[in-house]
Amino acid sequence: MIPDSIRLILVEDDEDDMVLTTQLLRDIGMTRFDVKWVSDYHAALEELSANRHDVCLADYRLGEHNGVDLAKEAIAHGCRVPIILLTGQGDHEIDLAAMNAGAADFLNKGQITSSMLERSIRYAIQHRRMEEQRIGFLREQSARAEAEAANRAKDQFLAILSHELRTPLTAVLMSASALELEKSVPAKSRELVQIIKRNAELEARLIDDLLDVTRIARGKLEIRREIVDLHSQIQDAVHLSCGAEIAAKGIRVQVKLQAQEYHVWGDAARLQQVLWNLIRNAVKFTPEGGEIEVTTSNHVSRPLGQVDSLGPGQNAQTILVEVRDTGIGIEPEALPRIFNAFEQVDRNITRQFGGLGLGLAIGRKLVQMHGGQISAQSAGRNQGSTFSIELPVTVNIAGVGHTDHPTDSAIAHASKDVSILLVEDHPDTARAMSKILRKRGYHVHSAPSMAQALHIADTTEFDLLISDIGLPDGSGLELMRALRSKRPVRGIALSGFGMEEDVSRSRAAGFTEHLTKPVDIKHLEDAIARVTQPAQSDESRTPDSAIST
Repeated sequence: MIPDSIRLILVEDDEDDMVLTTQLLRDIGMTRFDVKWVSDYHAALEELSANRHDVCLADYRLGEHNGVDLAKEAIAHGCRVPIILLTGQGDHEIDLAAMNAGAADFLNKGQITSSMLERSIRYAIQHRRMEEQRIGFLREQSARAEAEAANRAKDQFLAILSHELRTPLTAVLMSASALELEKSVPAKSRELVQIIKRNAELEARLIDDLLDVTRIARGKLEIRREIVDLHSQIQDAVHLSCGAEIAAKGIRVQVKLQAQEYHVWGDAARLQQVLWNLIRNAVKFTPEGGEIEVTTSNHVSRPLGQVDSLGPGQNAQTILVEVRDTGIGIEPEALPRIFNAFEQVDRNITRQFGGLGLGLAIGRKLVQMHGGQISAQSAGRNQGSTFSIELPVTVNIAGVGHTDHPTDSAIAHASKDVSILLVEDHPDTARAMSKILRKRGYHVHSAPSMAQALHIADTTEFDLLISDIGLPDGSGLELMRALRSKRPVRGIALSGFGMEEDVSRSRAAGFTEHLTKPVDIKHLEDAIARVTQPAQSDESRTPDSAIST
């Protein structure tokens, strides 16, 4: 069906023919035509190129030009108006030339009727609409493909960037840890070493934030569930993760753990990440001598976010964690935006305190994935802030989903008997890691390449492979497959790439653990103890507990 009103351009150099054609248009009773008559070829070309009309009726004979030339030239100038050619001879060659030129239809003036004209106009307009829809669809497909390609390029760039940043950070952390073990290092220098180590760890967390945002955008952020003691997590976040910063600023911290039910079904590392971020923010934005209060309490459950699966013994209560500070506060108009990624609520504050504006956005997503919610309150500038997390609690069923970390005594015992083949092509990292592992009692054979590692494996007995994934003459994955083709090998993969697909590839190659750089000695020794403990064979290990990122 054609529209009730159509903008039509009539290209006709004969006034009598113009009148006859206009009369035919009036006889089409259901439609009103807004007709623009143009008798000049060049004026017609200009009108058609502007795409201001719904359809064009063009006579074949236009002085020294013709309608076929008009159609060709107009389309070459970007004309999208369907052109119906009106001929006087019924010449099939002219009709064929009109169609080849891109005309929508052709009609013989001597045989034309109002019904024929109406049908031709309707088909031409419908064809134009279908063509525009097709072009729009193709453009949308192209735009989507370009956007997906841009996202893939961005993800690849972030992955490569993180790898390039993580590799030297591992050398820094390992060297700082080695210096901490040196008894000859003076106390003042030891404080500087701790500053270096603390800030290198902070840089690593910033890199993790960038990758987490990418995971969230791709729907690839994963959590691995077990029963988690949230009170223990809070204590660790306050005293271990943020203790040095709290002491440096002389901030008074009160921890009031009043919840009677404080176990949740969730990812211990991810929950620790959320708590660390909130407490660190409170420390960062609270002036020297200020106060921070961390409290927990239980509440009757109210509707929370969607959770993937309920934990064992999940009940009707929630635990509310509140972090209050006496810091710079938040303006009321900024509160709705603070959980947005890359949000700079106040540029002056951003310049003063730094940060990427990612921690709260990632925290909100993680809390939602645990079936909870997070919120913020503040009375305004210099009035302090309160951040609240509410999560469903679960009954602490002994032994369900809980993974004990290896004790120092277990690590010390394991180190006496463990021979390690360390494969790392970054010289500073290899040197620092070898030195610190030997000081901890491990027997270390070091190789900078796949070829040298295979040579050592042919001539030397070892218990554990610790290998970087990226090697100059291959990869740690290829190395592990080659070694496992000869005999069983236990291994820990080291990589600056920490996306889920990277972890899956290392696991498929035979590595039991995947540690994302930068790696500190505590995490490395924990992994060594887990892999080499005789009580937990490879067959008894679950895939989720075996991967650390």
